Amino acid sequence: MGITLDEAQKVVAVAVELSRSKGVRTAIAVVDNAGSLIALARLDEARSYYPDIARGKAMATALWDGTPSRQLAGQSGSNSVQQAVNHMYGGRIVFAPGAVPIMRGDEMIGVIGVGGSGPESDEAIAKEAVDSLDN
Repeated sequence: MGITLDEAQKVVAVAVELSRSKGVRTAIAVVDNAGSLIALARLDEARSYYPDIARGKAMATALWDGTPSRQLAGQSGSNSVQQAVNHMYGGRIVFAPGAVPIMRGDEMIGVIGVGGSGPESDEAIAKEAVDSLDN
């Protein structure tokens, strides 16, 4: 079974609070293991395109079987498969740091993507939000 709505909303809520505590305006997207949107939030005054960036990062990680978007980012300029898949998805996939898989045991159940606070911060927020599911 993939990520539940309750789990996705919990991860989003933690990421929202982390963003607020860091003073950054982000958007957070959680997708299932196939890349379909489950939950989405955009903090007040975050740029209008941040939700699409967060979702695109999460989609990349989901479609590449849990490979963190940071790792995919280094390949996107020269990888014809990534370019072709992105074209098939209407250019919505974003190959940039900020998305990590959400695991249940050894199974990827979803992905969280964060956009708007820079690559290091986006990734840190995503990782900490995922870690909250264990608590």
